[in-house]
Amino acid sequence: MNDHKDAPSDLFLDRLVDAMLALAPESGWTRATFDKAAEKAGLTAGQALLAAPNGAADVLEAFGKRAARAAGDAVSGSTAKVREKVRAGVKGWLAALSDHKAAVKRAAVAPANLLTGPKGLWAAADAIWSALGDKSTDYNWYTKRMTLVAVLGSTLTAWMGTDDEAQVDAFLDRRIENVMQFEKLKAQAKSAFANFPDPLDILGQRKV
Repeated sequence: MNDHKDAPSDLFLDRLVDAMLALAPESGWTRATFDKAAEKAGLTAGQALLAAPNGAADVLEAFGKRAARAAGDAVSGSTAKVREKVRAGVKGWLAALSDHKAAVKRAAVAPANLLTGPKGLWAAADAIWSALGDKSTDYNWYTKRMTLVAVLGSTLTAWMGTDDEAQVDAFLDRRIENVMQFEKLKAQAKSAFANFPDPLDILGQRKV
């Protein structure tokens, strides 16, 4: 159980997540599984509704947030280079999923795809960049997360398709190299454009 929350509904939700993870490999992320999970977690119908008004979708989203926190925790406090921090974050995220691989595979085809879909991937990407101390507020805030979402999504697909950790690591390293090259190109482009004359000056339209 996580100690970052203390509201009863949050504690109930943690219990639901654990119970659903045990049941989902066989029965998926369905309403029927949710009801069984509530019973398994020792919750009344009212407590389960309080914790997860949207049923299995809320539980799945909570599991995604749990994995995202693990990704951020894997980066926090590290003094490694950015590349290694990003790698550690993704590895931390996968580690949080690894004990529940069958449940994750069922989540990937669930109607409420809040773990392996865009929302879940974005949560993990944001956790990693935030732990890296990213202070950007312009379009870079979005592009950094969007490129990492692509890394997380493709690496997750590779991870679900094999039990060979070395193969997944090699795949991840190639994807991170792509991100680093993209960030390098962005920095070069920004520097180059900074030296371009202002088009308003060229056109004589700037007001003085």
